[in-house]
Amino acid sequence: MEDDRLLDNIHQIQQRIGNTQRMMNNSVDIDDTTRIKLKLDQLKYQFLYLEARRRKAKAKATTNIIFGDEDTFLKQPSRAEKHW
Repeated sequence: MEDDRLLDNIHQIQQRIGNTQRMMNNSVDIDDTTRIKLKLDQLKYQFLYLEARRRKAKAKATTNIIFGDEDTFLKQPSRAEKHW
């Protein structure tokens, strides 16, 4: 149960980092508070990610992040199909 909570926290922080980076890319003037919050979120993400690896935590349910509709890895042709 704690591993699931850890993975949820990692996912939330990852989304927050992405949102903040998109906002910073689209902004002309960025205040220091936003930069500090982004750096803190990046450090939290790194710490929690390393903790999850140390625990060998695994998600119990498969998410769309891995097997989404836009996933091209599973749709790649096999070696035999490439020759035809």
